[in-house]
Amino acid sequence: MKHFSFLFVFLLIIQASFAQEVGTQKWSFNTGDFIFGAPAIGTDGTVYVASNDHYVYAINPDGSEKWKFDMGFGCYGSPAIGTDGTIYIGTAGIGKLFAINPDGTKKWESEQADGWIQDSPAIASDGTIVFGTSNQNFYGINPDGTTRWKRVVNSNNYSSPAIAADGTIYMGFEYGTGFRAFNSDGSEKWNLDIGKVESSPAIGSDGTIYVGTTNNNLNAINPDGTLKWTFATGAAIYASPAIGADGTIYIGSYDGIFYAVNPDGSEKWHLVTDAFIPFLHEDSPAIGADGTIYVTAMDTAQFTFKRFLYAINPDGSVEWRFEADAIEGQIAIADDGTLYVGSQGGTLYALYSNSHGLANSPWPRFHHDNKGTGNVKTTTSIKRINTEIPQDFEVSEVYPNPFNPSAHVRFHLNKSARVQVSVYNAAGQLVEQLLNAQKAAGNYELHWNAAQFGSGVYFVKVQANGLTQMRKALLVK
Repeated sequence: MKHFSFLFVFLLIIQASFAQEVGTQKWSFNTGDFIFGAPAIGTDGTVYVASNDHYVYAINPDGSEKWKFDMGFGCYGSPAIGTDGTIYIGTAGIGKLFAINPDGTKKWESEQADGWIQDSPAIASDGTIVFGTSNQNFYGINPDGTTRWKRVVNSNNYSSPAIAADGTIYMGFEYGTGFRAFNSDGSEKWNLDIGKVESSPAIGSDGTIYVGTTNNNLNAINPDGTLKWTFATGAAIYASPAIGADGTIYIGSYDGIFYAVNPDGSEKWHLVTDAFIPFLHEDSPAIGADGTIYVTAMDTAQFTFKRFLYAINPDGSVEWRFEADAIEGQIAIADDGTLYVGSQGGTLYALYSNSHGLANSPWPRFHHDNKGTGNVKTTTSIKRINTEIPQDFEVSEVYPNPFNPSAHVRFHLNKSARVQVSVYNAAGQLVEQLLNAQKAAGNYELHWNAAQFGSGVYFVKVQANGLTQMRKALLVK
């Protein structure tokens, strides 16, 4: 009994120690000047962040500096990481796009753009880097640094582009028609007058585009350019929405209210602080794998103007908050649960959390993924093989196996079911969800492109009607 009591107390101490870590600082790294944009996380866990001191920093997961790259001018945007590990970042002032190799050397710099690059570039599926400038131009740059196209858009833009699976580019503008869709060659597809847009768009699983406006609205827009619905807040929206696994849209407005909005445009819940004056919300949320929502905010209670990072439960209650000097901006969430967020003071903070990676959702953070690509990748396709109805639920072996970089998985449904196909690495971590959809009874073949992943053992889990089958696959590059 004494041994049991000792073990019980020991486990409680371990549990308490672990609980104390959540929401506390792991380490901090000072760049010396404002960090306006979001951190990006490479495949190897390296954290990339741009500072207004005109450097891009590569920081190891332990908080030590890996390298820094001098852009010659400050930066307001976030890095985006290509499939080959190239880091793309634009600058204010000199208006150039830089491509940086993973070792910190310069790959190339573009010709000077007509105006500042004030927001973050997006990367199309063919490798084209897309961005706008303060002088009313819109660019597509080839992966070798040459200009693919340039379009005059007759409006400033403060919105980063988002790219749909079919290659359509969405971006907001200051003047005239505030939201526009462009074809992959930069030609305009359609436009919609919803007011001034400084928010960056988020794209849902059904192609719906969500974006905020300075006239206090969250807008849901169909892919054909028609307005689906409008949700009115009490103040301007500058942040980019995030979308949860169940389709809930999360957004904050400038009066300090944080909203959860259902996919039909109705309010799910909203959160305000108990401050005399609510916190001013300017930043974009991120959703962790456990469903926790993270967002930075300024609490003006008693005019102290303190800055916090909030951890919010899916029901709208606050789990914890972390206070730090001038903390601000978008959050990245690493697979080990580390939260990365910058500050106006130039410090990058690493915090502990229980969220291991981003939520498996259509658009869990600013610019979609931890690499900041702003691109909905099409890594999966599925086809029905025949109309025969099998007798049982069955999953065939992955083929080819080993594979590089594409593999096929066949599964057989004896009755209609919602099918989830997920991929896990050798450590048991979810790395990608390939399918989450209702399927009729029949035989299906799913194609998975694993080009973005490294060599190793992966496990493909197929779930349907309460049954689960797992298949092993070896990626060899």
